[in-house]
Amino acid sequence: MQAATRTRVTPFGRRGFLTASAATVLAAPFVKTASSKGRTLTIRDPGGPVGEAYKKAFFEPFSKAMGINVVGVQSSHGPTGEIKAMVEAGNHAWDGALLDMSDVVVLTDNDYLETVAGPAGLGPNASEIPPDLRGDYLIGAMGYATVLAYRSDTMGKKPPTSFADFWNVDGIPGARSLRKHASGTLEPALLADGIAREDLYPLDLDRAFKSLDRIRKNIPIWWTGGAQTSQMLRTGEVDCLITWNGRAQVAIDDGAPVTIVWKDAMFSFAGFAILKGGPNVELMRDFIEFSSAGERQAEFVKHSTSGPCNPRAFDFIEPKLADILPTNPRYFPDMFVMDARWWGSNSAKAQERFESWLLG
Repeated sequence: MQAATRTRVTPFGRRGFLTASAATVLAAPFVKTASSKGRTLTIRDPGGPVGEAYKKAFFEPFSKAMGINVVGVQSSHGPTGEIKAMVEAGNHAWDGALLDMSDVVVLTDNDYLETVAGPAGLGPNASEIPPDLRGDYLIGAMGYATVLAYRSDTMGKKPPTSFADFWNVDGIPGARSLRKHASGTLEPALLADGIAREDLYPLDLDRAFKSLDRIRKNIPIWWTGGAQTSQMLRTGEVDCLITWNGRAQVAIDDGAPVTIVWKDAMFSFAGFAILKGGPNVELMRDFIEFSSAGERQAEFVKHSTSGPCNPRAFDFIEPKLADILPTNPRYFPDMFVMDARWWGSNSAKAQERFESWLLG
């Protein structure tokens, strides 16, 4: 497979996800391939509640199954620089890392990661994950979406049901907020301006910033952290905003009258990758196979509002919980998948222009 297609994913929709689920009704066994006695596996995670979810669903059960110590290490968002430094120095503080799709593009183009599959190929659990949610260097462990969310008590009579509505401040009034970052902001700006989902990439930056010009004066708060968006929705400081589905769900779980709009949501996924040349490559492959099981990913979503990437996980998830997860097959026809290759190649340029635009 050529580098240009290693991590590119396309929307797989209702049929692809359900077909994959129906084809894997029986649980796939976990098979140890690495000798592990007395070893420690160190894996980068984002920390916080998500890090705790990984600990409960993956790290502790794998440690027990293998008789080893698994350590989760928190680091900065998008740790590509740290990984490059470790691999170049041959000093592997981490064996593996939870990475986003665009992080993997940057690292695989420069040969900093091992392939997830060993000589024998992918194991049965990892093979259950649809091809759209895995690549040579990354197996999806969690899916999440950038969504429009609004308070139904203040916007319920005429709620926004699309990004075009979000931009329509005169026809649909209400206090709004956007992320103070190019990622998750440029795509909604283009969709609001009439670009079709299938025509988004490569992003037309000129058109995106012209669209942002139209709404700029109506954005009193540019949020910088997910917890901030939960708080603003909870207190009613804003009536609608664009955030991650998990952060909107936190406000809902806290009793706030918040509605999530899945139409035109931007789907992304993260998963586990293996650092090049580390001492525990085969053990990391075992860990990825273990964490790819439907039962394990179902356990993960009990502690997180991210969705499983293995469709068989829905066999073990209560319907009420399944209804709020972004990988629920019924939502996919209205969603699109972030182009990891475009962001991997253009994120610095896009962010620099975004910051200049904010100051202008």
